[in-house]
Amino acid sequence: MRRLRFVCAMLLGSTGQAAADSIFDNLNVIRMSPPLAYYTPGTVARGYLDKRTFQRTGDRLLKVNMVRCRAKFDEDGFAQVLDGATFTSHDQKSFGLSAGWANILNAAFKGQYVTGVNLTFTGTVYEYDEAKLIALRRKCLGSANPKNDQNRNQFQIVRLAVGRFEYALQFAGDASVGLKADIVNRFAGELGVNGGIDKRGTVTIPNGAMALPLWRQDW
Repeated sequence: MRRLRFVCAMLLGSTGQAAADSIFDNLNVIRMSPPLAYYTPGTVARGYLDKRTFQRTGDRLLKVNMVRCRAKFDEDGFAQVLDGATFTSHDQKSFGLSAGWANILNAAFKGQYVTGVNLTFTGTVYEYDEAKLIALRRKCLGSANPKNDQNRNQFQIVRLAVGRFEYALQFAGDASVGLKADIVNRFAGELGVNGGIDKRGTVTIPNGAMALPLWRQDW
């Protein structure tokens, strides 16, 4: 779809000269804060892309300030047969993240203990087409693009990856067990994750979501 391709290009070029974002490149979504799966495709919300996170890590982070309206799904949660949605299932799709994460952790612990960070995604990527997105905005906001709505930094979720996200740190041979635990805890804090920590080297979000936003100026 022409408009969505434009949005993707805009996101790639709008936040500086940091390395390519592996999450965006591989799943065509970006990380959200809070990282909760109760967002749905078509959700209208307010937020912003955090420039500091991108400059430090090469990882896009969409900080959500307020959810204005959320498209309804079946009562049992996400399903693979949704009204007008396309979907793609992934089973343990793995890829490396930007070197920025390893650089941050190594700088914090004054050594070269982390050699890389891998992300493995198991779940489903859902997407609504342009006509469905317009219909959802009209139903929620009273118009597909209400002229009297002055809310800034407003967006609608086009694509949503829902499922299990497992981050695995790769350590150098001289990293002790205790040091690994400290580094993993620090990494979880950077991600904003409280649970799912395996001190041997993994941080897991068992039911998370990442999204691609369509910003209001492109509605």
